[in-house]
Formats: sequence, C-alpha cells, structure tokens
Amino acid sequence: MPRLPDPAADPWRRLMGVAYESIILFGVIWFADYAFSALTQFRGHPGALRTAFQLFTLGVLAAYFVFFWSNGRRSLPMKTVALQLQTASGAPVTRLRAFARFAAAVGLAIGALAAGHFLHRSLYLLALAPFAWTLIDRDRRALYDVLAGTRLAPVTPAPAMRSVDV
Repeated sequence: MPRLPDPAADPWRRLMGVAYESIILFGVIWFADYAFSALTQFRGHPGALRTAFQLFTLGVLAAYFVFFWSNGRRSLPMKTVALQLQTASGAPVTRLRAFARFAAAVGLAIGALAAGHFLHRSLYLLALAPFAWTLIDRDRRALYDVLAGTRLAPVTPAPAMRSVDV
C-alpha cells in the first residue's frame, strides 16, 4: 500500500519556520561573510570583489538549504516547528529538487526586487507573492514549491523527541 502524503503545512507554521530560520541564518551568514571579508580585505566598495561577495553569500545560502532540505534532513528550525520538505507524493527531496526549490525562491525574490527597483516601488510587494500563494493554493504550497514540485508538510515528532507535559 503506498504511503499517503502528510497534510500540507499551514501558513502560520510556515511563518514560524521562516522567523526561526532567519535567526539561525543571521549567524551563519555573519560568520561566513566575516571570513570572506577578512580573507579578501573586502570593505564593501563596488567592483568585482563586491560581486564575488554577493555570489559567495548566495553560495553559502544554497549549500545550507540544499543540505538541510535534501534526503529527509531538516534544519533545527524545521525540527522545532515539526516541518519537513517532501515531494508531492510525500517522499524525501533529492539534492537536485532542493536546489530547484532554492533557485525558484531566489529567482522570485530577485524578480520582485528588480520590478520594484526598475518599474515601480509598489512592486516590491511582489516579494510576498510566494507566501501569499499558500492562501489560495489548494495544497497550501508556496509559489516556489509549485515550481519545484515540492511541499512543506508537518511531521509528528518521534515519541522520544516530544517534550514532557508538566
């Protein structure tokens, strides 16, 4: 009998995951970018080194997310709010699909920022579109999940990992 996929994560749980993940990523990015700046003596001036810095930061983010999203792994925030990235059928995500999700999310974010910068300032609100999509999608998937063929699902923690009710 095939395993039925877990129900999709609700928008509130997604928001809590994003908030907690942002706190963790602050430290990851700070240390990585500090190391880059110390090794290259980068001081923020425009030029080739600034582009290298931006690509390095994007690479650190890609490595972090692809590692934690693929092969059934979860980051600390995903474990805390009991979320797991899955394929549409409920199977663990491969590295390629995790990278596709990351690339879709980055592409949508860059597109929204470019539209806001070059067309009209109100178009910066397009950065919220992937999250708003969870409110209208019948499977409650974000726009980048739809593009990558993934879904974020709540998982029940193992009995040994549950907290004791006092």
